[in-house]
Amino acid sequence: MLALRAAGSRGGAVAGFEALTAEIARLPPSPPTSSTVSVVLLIDGAYAASPLGDADVAPEVIAVLHGTDALAPGFASTVIPAREGESLAAAAARGARRARGDRLCFSLASSEPAQSDLLARLGAALGGDTVAAAAQLVHPVRARSRATPYDGRVRQLGLELAVDSDAPVLAARAAGDIPRLSPQPTSVAGASAACVLIDRAAYEAAAGLPDYDDIDVAMFELCRRIRAGGARVVALSSAIVLDHRPVRTAKSLSRPIPRNAPAWTHLVDDVGPALLREAAPLAEGRLRIAITVAVPSPKVAPRWGDWHLARAFADALQRTGHVVRLQTTDAANDAAGRSCDVHCVVRGLAPVRRTRGQHHVLWIISHPEAIELAELDAADLVLVASTRFAAELRARTRTPVEPLLQATDPARFRPVPSEPVYRHDVTVVAKSRDEYRTAVADAIASGLRPAIYGSGWEQFVDPALIVRDYIDNEDLARVYSSAGVVLNDHWDSMRDWGFVSNRIFDALACGAPVISDDMPEVAELFDGAVPTFRDADQLRALVDEVLADPGGARTRARHGMDIVLARHTFDRRAQEFLDALARHGLDAPPRGRTGNPEG
Repeated sequence: MLALRAAGSRGGAVAGFEALTAEIARLPPSPPTSSTVSVVLLIDGAYAASPLGDADVAPEVIAVLHGTDALAPGFASTVIPAREGESLAAAAARGARRARGDRLCFSLASSEPAQSDLLARLGAALGGDTVAAAAQLVHPVRARSRATPYDGRVRQLGLELAVDSDAPVLAARAAGDIPRLSPQPTSVAGASAACVLIDRAAYEAAAGLPDYDDIDVAMFELCRRIRAGGARVVALSSAIVLDHRPVRTAKSLSRPIPRNAPAWTHLVDDVGPALLREAAPLAEGRLRIAITVAVPSPKVAPRWGDWHLARAFADALQRTGHVVRLQTTDAANDAAGRSCDVHCVVRGLAPVRRTRGQHHVLWIISHPEAIELAELDAADLVLVASTRFAAELRARTRTPVEPLLQATDPARFRPVPSEPVYRHDVTVVAKSRDEYRTAVADAIASGLRPAIYGSGWEQFVDPALIVRDYIDNEDLARVYSSAGVVLNDHWDSMRDWGFVSNRIFDALACGAPVISDDMPEVAELFDGAVPTFRDADQLRALVDEVLADPGGARTRARHGMDIVLARHTFDRRAQEFLDALARHGLDAPPRGRTGNPEG
């Protein structure tokens, strides 16, 4: 055993550490045990091996070499060199399978025991439902020439889960504190691989050490699985190990695994919802739901209709008591969203990958031509804003498919007093997206002069027709309520597959007369409240009829408004969404997937 460095007092931390070691030396010896111990010593890189044993325990030593072949001759009972490309955790799992002891002590070669009876003290803590015990890790006291602000301070007394920016993170318990002696072991969420003793049967029941690229992440996940099985993990302040790994910042002391570290990201992908629920529990029956919208970033979100649709949907879900996170595609891989119980992707042009450890729901509201079979099969549930396309997809995928139509938010879209600035006989609210859209093209061809709100029209129409290239979503109710008639059309793929535009729901909710291009679903959903056209002549005739009898047109529009408010609000859609989750067993927290131990 390396000798414990004695250093003169250089402050409270060093003095406190010296007092603690003296106090521990006066403790009565731990009772003897008949259990056998195998030490799985993890030698990673350039660290020199540090024997781990005591006067009463002569353990078998399994040395796992990772990134080095340096090992003193005769030091270990068995040497396990890591295979090419193998993680330290995977190599350690192989070493554990070679071990013969009733108990396994995982230890890093950078860990230095500060007392001769370390294994006995850790072993005395095991029993009953306590199956794993971790040492208190302390930063070593160095010579004055090499002193650091952390000398003699606690590196960790076990690990706990915390929340940072809505995502689960690991926090080191007591990090930076002056070490103190507690009379009882402390229950902890997990432990570092620096030094932890685990009952062999409990280790195997938890499927062994999982394969993550960071050994501490792997050890924490093993501890989490042990606890999920009903057992207990503790940390002992009376068992001290000097952890020689460098501490670069105060934050790295308290947060030993950065939240964006690849191995932690991998773990969040596997069991993120379970981690976040432990760090921030929810009431029974409540879910965390992440909604990812096909919008590039928050900066441009206000100009995207999909964002406002998803915002209304999220608000409705929150009114049911669930916790909802709404995010743009640039945040689709953030740990906060990946740690929600359910990920609902409001599908745009591009797919969003699923996460292994959470329920994945696809809501197709547009671009049916862009959907691929692999994306459908990867989801747990597919929702479609078209009954017709939902029926088509059921024949393509093994994933359950149900319709979930678009809707409106009646708190925003409602009749408001007409305003002269928005008063036009014929109103169009739509982006061109470099196409001469049907409603505008047919209106102009028939001699109408529609007032256009939207961008990209300059190449197609008289600029005088463009009222604004952008209208704020909060102002749309005034635009619709002031219109003589609102024209609507659909992209070809949307019309071909029966996706009814959200614009119809919103305009009708404002009591506005609406005329749309022809598709069967419009007649079915709105019971004749929305007349449809197939060509410019039909469109002109319908517009003339509306403008000649505004009272009759408003009566018909009110019928449409009644239908929308009764059947097509986001509160209604939120309940339909939750009912669909329940039908397919997605209304409970996911169990997640775990990393696989390597052989």
